Amino acid sequence: MLIPLHSTYGQPSPMPIDDYFQEYGPIQRRRAAQPPQAPEPEPEPPQRPPRRRPGRRPGRRRGGGWLFVGVLALLLAAPLALPYALNLVYRDQALPGVTVQGQPVAGMRSDEIRASLGARYAAFLNQPVALSYAGQVWRPALAELGAYLDTDAAAQAAISAGRHGDPVTRLRELYALYRQGLEIAPRLVVDQQALQNYLLSIAPRIERAPENAALSLAAARVVGTPSTPGTQLLVDATANDVLLALRELQPREVAIRTRALDPAVSDAALVAAQAHAAGLLQSPIEMRRGEQAWIWAPDRLAELLRVEPVDGRLEVRIDRERLTRAVEGLAQLVDTGTAEPRLRFADGAVRIVEEGKPGWRLRQEDAAESLANLLLSASPTTRTLTLPVDELQPRITAENLDTLGIVELVGEGRSSFAGSAAYRITNIKAGAARMDGVLIAPGEEFSFNRQLGEVNAANGFVEGYAIIGNRTQLEWGGGVCQDSTTVFRAAFWAGLPITERHAHAFYISWYDRFGLGPNGDGQGMDASIYTGVADLKFVNDTGNWLLMQAEVDEAAQILTVRLYGTRPDREVRLEGPFVSNEVRAPSEPVYVDDPTLPRGTVRQSDTARSGRDITVYRVILQDGVEIGREAFVTRFRAWPNIFVRGTGS
Repeated sequence: MLIPLHSTYGQPSPMPIDDYFQEYGPIQRRRAAQPPQAPEPEPEPPQRPPRRRPGRRPGRRRGGGWLFVGVLALLLAAPLALPYALNLVYRDQALPGVTVQGQPVAGMRSDEIRASLGARYAAFLNQPVALSYAGQVWRPALAELGAYLDTDAAAQAAISAGRHGDPVTRLRELYALYRQGLEIAPRLVVDQQALQNYLLSIAPRIERAPENAALSLAAARVVGTPSTPGTQLLVDATANDVLLALRELQPREVAIRTRALDPAVSDAALVAAQAHAAGLLQSPIEMRRGEQAWIWAPDRLAELLRVEPVDGRLEVRIDRERLTRAVEGLAQLVDTGTAEPRLRFADGAVRIVEEGKPGWRLRQEDAAESLANLLLSASPTTRTLTLPVDELQPRITAENLDTLGIVELVGEGRSSFAGSAAYRITNIKAGAARMDGVLIAPGEEFSFNRQLGEVNAANGFVEGYAIIGNRTQLEWGGGVCQDSTTVFRAAFWAGLPITERHAHAFYISWYDRFGLGPNGDGQGMDASIYTGVADLKFVNDTGNWLLMQAEVDEAAQILTVRLYGTRPDREVRLEGPFVSNEVRAPSEPVYVDDPTLPRGTVRQSDTARSGRDITVYRVILQDGVEIGREAFVTRFRAWPNIFVRGTGS
C-alpha cells in the first residue's frame, strides 16, 4: 500500500530527561543499605559534559541517521517507480483498466487488440451499409465509401495508456486507470468527397429527368404522350444518413433520399394542344392555278407542323424549313419550266426548233406565307388557296438569236446506260427530252426538277425501279437519275457553280463509265434527284446565255448532255477520286414481305454492295493559277442482298 508522507513511521521516541543521573549519581549511593565505607576522597569538581552536536541522540551510533534518510527516500521513491515496475510486468501490453469499446484489453498486445477489433467488427467491415431505393440495393465496401476503421490507432492508444510523460504524469494516469479506467473508441475516418463520389456513381441508375407531355402529329394522327415526373438523388442528405449509420459500427440499411422533379409541360397543357392540333388537321388544303388543282391531305399537312413547349404550354407552329421545301416541290409541279423557245446549235449557229410559249412560275415566298396562314386556321371543310404565280413570256425570238452569245461548247457530260431495262431507257429518253434545247439566262439558277416537271405518263414517263429509302422499288420515272447525273457532269466540266447536288446512297455501276470525263471511268460523279425532295441546281455565271442539248444514242447506249455558250476564261481539272472508309457488304440478306405477290414468290430486288466514301476535287484555274477548289463528296452505304417475298393469297 502507499504510505503517507506525514506518518510517524521511523521518528525517535521521547526519553525521560534525568535517567542517567538517577541511575548512577551520589543520591542513589547514599540510599543504599550497605555499611558506611571508608571516607571517600573529596570528589573532584564535577566535569561539564561534552556538548553534543545538534541532531545527535545520546546512546546511538553515528550511522543511524543515514539509515533513516535512506529508508525515507525509498518510501518516497517507491510510488514513483510503480509505473516502471508495471511496464516490466506488462511489457508491450495494455495496462489494467483499459477498455476498447467496452471490452477489457489488459495484458493484450497491439496485434491482439487489432485482431480482436477485426473479429468484433467483421460484419461491419464486410458490409457497412446497404443502400436501397425502389427495390434496388447497393452494398458498397467500406473503402468505396471513402471510409476505414482505424484499428491501428485504437490499439496504439490502448498500449500507450499510462505510459505518457514523466513519472508523476504516469502515476496520475495509473491512478485514473485504477479509479475509473480508460475507454477507447476506434476512430472511423471518412473522406466525404469520396462518399459523395460513390453516390454520384450510382445516381444514373436512380435519377430520371422529368419527361414533358408531348404531342406527335405523324400521319395526321394526333398522338399525345403524358408527362412523367423525374427523380433526383439528394447526395448531401443521403451522405449524412450514411455517416450516421457508419458511426454505429454495425451493418445498417440506409434508404437513399430523392426528390421528385415536376415536368415543365403538364398533362393539362397536352390536352389543350391535342384539341388545337386536331382542329388544324380535320380538313385538307386545295391549291389552284387556273383549272389545275393540287390537294395536300391532312397527313401531308401534319408534316409541316411542329409542336414546341413554350412557358409550360405546347404550341403548334409551322415548321418553316419543311414548308419552304414543300413549296419548292410544289413549284416543280406548278411551274412550266422555261417559256423560251427550244434551240439547236449546229455548225456554229443556233436555230429555233420549237417556238416559245407563255408559262407560269410560282412566287414561292408568297405561296409559303399564304399556306402558313391556312395551316393555322382550323376549318371543318376544305381550305382553298389560289396560288400566286407570275406569267412568263418568251424573250428570245429569231431576231435576237445572234445576241445570245451561244458560239461554242462550254461543258459536256456523258454516261452509259448499257444493260438497262426497257422501262429505264424509256424514262431516260423522256427526261432527256425535257432538257433538250433549253435556254438558261445569264445569272439564272437552273433547277433540274423544275425543268423536268411532273414525272407522269403525260410527260412520257413509265413506272420503273428506283432507289426509295433503303431499297429499290417501283416508282414513276425510275432511271431518270441517269439524266440528272449527266447534266451534273456537264455543269461540272463547264466550271459552273453547283448550288445543290445529292449523291446516291448506294453504289450503282452504271455511273462508273465516263464518270471522270476526260480522266476516264470512275466513281463519285453522280447526282440523284427526287421530285419535291432532292434537286440538282447550278448557276449560269458565264455572262451569256447557255443552251443545253441532250442526245440519247440508243445503239451505243450512251447519254450525252452538252452546254453551249461562250466559254469563260478558265480551265477545269479533276483530282481524285479518293476512296476511304470502305465497308464490306452485309452477309445476311434482307427479306421484304409483299402482300401483292402470291405466297411463296421470292424475287431479288437488290444486289449486295460494299460501302465507301469517295471525294472528288474540282480545281478551277485561270491563266494557270488556281482560283477555286471544291470538294464533291459521295458516301455509299453498304447494302445487303434484298429479296421481295410474296405473302398474298
